[in-house]
Amino acid sequence: MKLTKILAAAVLSVTVASSNDIMMESMATMDNGMSMIQKGFMNNNLKLVKEGMTLVNKGNNQFSNPKLIKKYLPKDKRHMVNVAENQAKRITLDLNVLEIRLDNKAYTSAATAYSDMLNACSRCHAIVRNW
Repeated sequence: MKLTKILAAAVLSVTVASSNDIMMESMATMDNGMSMIQKGFMNNNLKLVKEGMTLVNKGNNQFSNPKLIKKYLPKDKRHMVNVAENQAKRITLDLNVLEIRLDNKAYTSAATAYSDMLNACSRCHAIVRNW
């Protein structure tokens, strides 16, 4: 009986640790990508913007699973998993809009899509951090 409890605790701690590792990796990847996009816009470097978009997409894909999102949210916020999931979808949509706007050389509209991505990030962070 004790061995079963120990094994269950070990599995639970590994699961939580791995979800936090995925979360930290995802957030760091998206942070780097967002920084690259902003720097690319500020320095008129479209290559940097596109590299940043790739990173944001990678990080967003890592963290788009509702089960993973729910594991990371504080217990009193887990009922809001749909809000976080919707923000991940919003980021995906904004990445598509950003790409189309860049292809059409509509740089101001592309920057607006970047701003909306940043707002989506902030919306989720506000929930998690009680802003």
